[in-house]
Amino acid sequence: MMALVLCTFALLGCSKEKAESINLTSLVVGEWHCAPEGYDVDVYVAFDTEGSFNHYQRIGEGRYRHYAGTWFVEKDILNGTYSDGESWGSSYQVSFDGENMILTATNSSEEAMIYTKTTIPDDVKNSAIAPYTAKSINDNADLDTRWF
Repeated sequence: MMALVLCTFALLGCSKEKAESINLTSLVVGEWHCAPEGYDVDVYVAFDTEGSFNHYQRIGEGRYRHYAGTWFVEKDILNGTYSDGESWGSSYQVSFDGENMILTATNSSEEAMIYTKTTIPDDVKNSAIAPYTAKSINDNADLDTRWF
């Protein structure tokens, strides 16, 4: 009887952890914008329910660059991989404050960026330069680096 009670509690604990992850994942889904003070960067990102993302980034006065790939949330950590197989520069602890999503880098920088839920403008999507691969960025110092 005691073993049955312990198994029930263990299963309830697993269900709660899975439910929290699912809820957090559903909160990440959508279109977001980040234009942090002190940085000359403008970023839009869309996370879809199938685990794909589209990321549009402009550094300085240049054009937006479009990157794509996959993402997932494990517990409260957001992870991603670009379409060329390169992982993001960091994973991010995810938290929410109203309509804002706060991504805090888990690497040594521990930078926290605030994303506001918003629709990505069509002109950003339509004028963005096609995705670059990590190799082309590393081989050409004149290219902007990825924000994630």
